Amino acid sequence: MLSANILIIVAFLIGAARAASGNSTVSVEAPTIVSTVFKYNPNKAAAIAAGVLYSIASLCQFTRLFMNKAWWGLHLPIASACQLSSPTSKYVLTVKTVMSVGLFMRIPMATNPNSLPIFMVQELLILIPPAAYLAFNYILYRRFIVNCVDRRYSWIKPEKVIRCILISDIMTASIQGAGGGLEASTNATSVKLGADIVLTGLILQIVSFAFFMILVVHVWHGINRNGLLFREKPWRKILWTWMFSSTAYMIRYIYRVTEFSQGNGGYLITHEIYFYLLDSLPLLIGICVYIIYWPTKYLEASTKPVYDNEMTGRV
Repeated sequence: MLSANILIIVAFLIGAARAASGNSTVSVEAPTIVSTVFKYNPNKAAAIAAGVLYSIASLCQFTRLFMNKAWWGLHLPIASACQLSSPTSKYVLTVKTVMSVGLFMRIPMATNPNSLPIFMVQELLILIPPAAYLAFNYILYRRFIVNCVDRRYSWIKPEKVIRCILISDIMTASIQGAGGGLEASTNATSVKLGADIVLTGLILQIVSFAFFMILVVHVWHGINRNGLLFREKPWRKILWTWMFSSTAYMIRYIYRVTEFSQGNGGYLITHEIYFYLLDSLPLLIGICVYIIYWPTKYLEASTKPVYDNEMTGRV
């Protein structure tokens, strides 16, 4: 699995380089939706490569999931293929197979740069889905606290953490979706308004996720203070994997906020290579780490007897 992950990342970097060399400036004589927003023609080869790699990652996660029968994590591999999310794992399951679909949608977008439906679908499936990846980390937070260590290490009740942050993510994702729809206009004023709305949603989402990372650091500090971190516990891998993936996701959000804060025509949004290197790649790395260290294995090995029934209970 480790060698497969390395190959996936290397192939992704090659695709990103292809995107950098293959971009062409679009004509300004007859502005289209794509030319108004991106100022470049999406590279089809890079889109295919990225979509295929996300599909492979999703397939590997499905394999892990079925091998371990960890149905509570079903939304992660589905999200790798599709990229949308919702409040409960049931709905998250339905929408999380969309990331690769969003990337593949860049192909018809390049061929039909003035198609409003294609642009809107592509934008929604690229902007909104990462929230589903975060949801996996939120659910893992509760299971880690309850099953592996102790509730006292969490500032807030684990159940409330999931509920509050997921509600926040749903609201911010909706804001981003509304802004993405306005960006599809060929009217410069509407495009700018849409970008501002998306930026607002991204800032709120990054604040929400930053709060979650503070909770994670607090848990890490409490465990470290009590000397548990240095004991040979199976759940140690969960903690480090969890923090690594969260850091990768944060890189993506910082990039997105910077991109939209530069406005229409900014350096980042007009250079496709950064979309792949600072958006799609960090997300891919963040989900691929779970292919190597699928958390159920360590959760089951670390479960405290008093909470045994939690493994088959609610999320």
